[in-house]
Amino acid sequence: MIPKKGLFNVPITCLPLDEQIMLILRWANMRASKVVYLANVHMLMEAHWNFSFRKILNKADLVTPDGKPLVLMLRQLGIYHQNQVSGMDVFLNLCALAEITGKPVYFLGSTQEILDKIKRKLDEEYPILKVAGMKSIPFVPIDEIDKSHNTELIEEINQSGAGIIFVCLGCPKQEIWMSHYHGKIQAVMVGVGAVFSMYAGITPRAPHWVQQLCLEWLYRLTQEPLRLWKRYASTIPYFIYLATKELAIAHKQNSSQTKNLLLGTDIENLDFTPEKIGEIFIRQNIVTREDIRQALLEQSLNPNLKIGEILVSKQLISLKQLKFYLKNQNIQFGSLVLEKKLVRKQFLDKILALQSATNHKLGELLVRQGQFSEDILKEVLIEQSLRRKGLFLVENTSDKNTSQVEQQQLYFTCGQQKLKIKIWEHPNLEKIKEPR
Repeated sequence: MIPKKGLFNVPITCLPLDEQIMLILRWANMRASKVVYLANVHMLMEAHWNFSFRKILNKADLVTPDGKPLVLMLRQLGIYHQNQVSGMDVFLNLCALAEITGKPVYFLGSTQEILDKIKRKLDEEYPILKVAGMKSIPFVPIDEIDKSHNTELIEEINQSGAGIIFVCLGCPKQEIWMSHYHGKIQAVMVGVGAVFSMYAGITPRAPHWVQQLCLEWLYRLTQEPLRLWKRYASTIPYFIYLATKELAIAHKQNSSQTKNLLLGTDIENLDFTPEKIGEIFIRQNIVTREDIRQALLEQSLNPNLKIGEILVSKQLISLKQLKFYLKNQNIQFGSLVLEKKLVRKQFLDKILALQSATNHKLGELLVRQGQFSEDILKEVLIEQSLRRKGLFLVENTSDKNTSQVEQQQLYFTCGQQKLKIKIWEHPNLEKIKEPR
């Protein structure tokens, strides 16, 4: 299961931008019916006031922290490595990767004028991107979406071969619409809101420094004051009140929490040997075993080529994907604690120098120095093993050779939060026990 943290009873996905992008791309490759919502302050407040809308968000596959205030809240709750997963960044990354890997993309919603401008810009910036279709659907009131069932649209999208669908209908309408077609449309639906008008050049995007100061709302207010002032006046003050209240409660609970969630977990026999990159790609449903067999055959004729290079040359994966999974395959303990922002690089360098003069392990020294607890050490070691084996965030597999694999639940902490993830029971992980 994907790491999540509840904000106002909405499960926000706790993964960095690049990991969420890779997850969406893997689903697109499988043509899995998934929904991805890009959450900001407005969406959280809509969910807080509307129970039925909150239920829709709770059933989502990903709810990304689009708004900077959400990222700051997550960091206050112990998710130190979380960065902003904004709609425009998701849009641009997916377009670039879809172009390289040949995944068709569908654009749904907005107006025909904006779609035409997007098409012209895409032709310039992503000339070989496969656009499966562009459609400005007729207006449907929010309270009638559940009654509508456009079978022609479903058939058109499914037959187009699209793996990713960008949906632009505005919040909360687009989220309600996607939830209605969840399971019917065989593609990853991503609600992008104002991204279409930004990419088309109609609505300018806030400068980076404005985003960093959490003033993107003010920048947008200056662009569309008549449309947005009532929304911001009703949501922002109340959001600040609720956020302050929720953080105060969370810090009080964390300060009194002493239970060792990993008590009884045996990590002494974890295997940190990296899995072969081809097996990782198969396990992640990025390529098929036949693709790997063909790549190995080509490698036998050209021994100087690596499997990853061959897969990239065949456009089965992108160079960015290859680098991402190679990084996970060989990730070091020190790199992982830096990535999670559990220690500072300067301090880690000092500990590494101390380690070279002793026989102690790096994690043991960091615990002795009081940088983090033994619980955090265990969770990082487990995650390192899962990443090296290509087991991190694996939900299922279609590989016949692993059809007998059984699943078990493993609970562990991430910073100060309690998470629940699924891992594959593997011969090298058989010593892991479910915590008491």
